[in-house]
Amino acid sequence: MIAISSLFRRLWRLVPTGLAVVGLVMTLTSWAVIGQAAQTGRSFDHDRTVFPLTGKHKTLECEACHVGGRYENLPTECGACHRTPQNHMVDQRTAAAAGGCGACHNTMDWSRATFSHPPAMTAHQCSTCHNGQRVMGKPVGHLVTTAECDQCHTTTSFTGVAYRHDPATTAGRCDTCHNGRTATGKPTGHLATTAQCDQCHNTTSFVGAGFRHDPAATAGKCDTCHNGRTATGKPSGHLATAAQCDQCHRTTGWTPATYTNHDNPKLIGGHSGLDCKVCHPQSFGSAFYRDGVQFGFCSNCHRRDYKYPGPDEHRNAGTTLNASLQVNANCANCHRHAGYQW
Repeated sequence: MIAISSLFRRLWRLVPTGLAVVGLVMTLTSWAVIGQAAQTGRSFDHDRTVFPLTGKHKTLECEACHVGGRYENLPTECGACHRTPQNHMVDQRTAAAAGGCGACHNTMDWSRATFSHPPAMTAHQCSTCHNGQRVMGKPVGHLVTTAECDQCHTTTSFTGVAYRHDPATTAGRCDTCHNGRTATGKPTGHLATTAQCDQCHNTTSFVGAGFRHDPAATAGKCDTCHNGRTATGKPSGHLATAAQCDQCHRTTGWTPATYTNHDNPKLIGGHSGLDCKVCHPQSFGSAFYRDGVQFGFCSNCHRRDYKYPGPDEHRNAGTTLNASLQVNANCANCHRHAGYQW
């Protein structure tokens, strides 16, 4: 019994030494595995760590990052290895919220940086960077303006510019920009006018102009513009008249022309389709009557149509044609003017 106890005591004293030996063996084995991984360079699966290797990180030697055999608790921020160069565009908005260096750089090619322009951080703040000092600003010859770049440009390209005309800020104020200096103004030969562009043009194109004739402002004042200088006037061969255009023409087209205040005769029935020059070959101030002016009224033109002796109303009106016409000169007394039922 005493001999067994003595044996256990001797063995117990050997336990620490044994554990130390086991620990040493395990440590040496681990170093051997890591060393082998470092030597082969690719046998360690980095994707199982918090820092997967992508791009040019895959081609680095382990020692480039794991200096002195340190494999744990290494920093993963770009700035831990990549120094910020002189004159680098440092912008607080590209910090953690925008992805840090990754907002512009990638691991494939560090030198080819592109900024993704998160709208929440860049909208209407373009000049913070695009000011000609930090990054590209307005080139020589750019229109003079204090507007931010995104008023006309997109974040994908400076070309293909298009200004978004907000009616609330641009309506009736076209010449603020379209004055020939800030933006395209009136071309050579444009009608002389002080009206704003949007009176005739739209914001998608200068071509296809059309003036919106507001009756309250233009009725009875056509020759203010339509005088052959400011806008199209009377063409060669137009009847001589001082009447305003809207007495005969509409604002949708010069043709067909109709005179709405014609009372003698009213332009209805058979008269509705007559060309003005049939009766007014020279001017509106005088009329041509094909059968003279002896009897007045309808018979000035329709003497040849008057049937005599004809019906009782004609035969009984006088003993001769002229005598009968003198009584029945106004055909409308019997004939329906609108239908001209002769």
